[in-house]
Amino acid sequence: MIIVCGDVLIDFIPDKTQDGSDCYCPAPGGSCANISVAIGRLGGKVGFMGGISTDFLGDKLMEFLETSNVDTKYVARGPQQTTLAFVELGEEEPAYAFYDENTVSRLWVRSQSPGFTDDVNLIHIGSTSLIEPPISEACEQMFKVEKGKRILSIDPNCRPNNTLHPAVYRARMARLTAMADIIKLSKSDLAFLMPDTTFDEAAAMWISQGTSIVIITRGSQGVLCYLPGQEVISVKPDYIEDVVDSIGAGDTFMAATLAYLQKKNLLSLDKIKSIRVEDITDALEYASVAAAMICQRRGANPPWEKEVEQRIASKQK
Repeated sequence: MIIVCGDVLIDFIPDKTQDGSDCYCPAPGGSCANISVAIGRLGGKVGFMGGISTDFLGDKLMEFLETSNVDTKYVARGPQQTTLAFVELGEEEPAYAFYDENTVSRLWVRSQSPGFTDDVNLIHIGSTSLIEPPISEACEQMFKVEKGKRILSIDPNCRPNNTLHPAVYRARMARLTAMADIIKLSKSDLAFLMPDTTFDEAAAMWISQGTSIVIITRGSQGVLCYLPGQEVISVKPDYIEDVVDSIGAGDTFMAATLAYLQKKNLLSLDKIKSIRVEDITDALEYASVAAAMICQRRGANPPWEKEVEQRIASKQK
């Protein structure tokens, strides 16, 4: 089982009323919640770990997870408020304003959720969960405890506008990426974490520290993937028409990559250390299709397994 630990919240997405006035439409979201939902919809075995409020918004978030085949036994319900995020749509990536002070998600600590069962073989963390304590410290400590026992995966999904202490954050991210077996990040993430560092330089550093797979997404330029001792793998994006927004596209890409590797029985520490170029390329191409599909929908609404399979089949005709 894949466990995704971190943020879960309500997104407020720009929309229009019937008379054409500007408004915001609430929808379930949060990078880590989106990843777990996408894995569940794509046929993967996944659980979500983190804090969810007992308020009515928390009930909506639980429904978002459970109706997408996400195991919620690692969720800790609490009386604190639900995190809110307002979204501003951009050409490449959306921007967010988060309201998470003293919310149940941010206050989550590891002791609130049960211990891992033996079937858990990968732990994924990322996004706003890694910015401020206590959840950021809980995630780092969990990585330290689980290092070498389970695959550790991370997607920084940086939020510079919400990072009040950049130096502290960058130091934490350096420690976390040094422990990670799989690193996925965008070109804007790298620019914030390590300014003036090239893709090749960053990947070489992480691989020298023991990372098995480094994935760098570059929007319309496609994806680069680095493996130890292999040439750089380049995968083109799956172009689509009628783009609605890109909310959740990176999350869906991460989720689809992990779901594909899980279904191919490749998610073990030994197997990812020696993963074949063909296998990771297939996973990234599958993920590119899934990520493209979510861009045709409003908000974080990942596609289901059958939908992705149908799109792939239509492309092969």
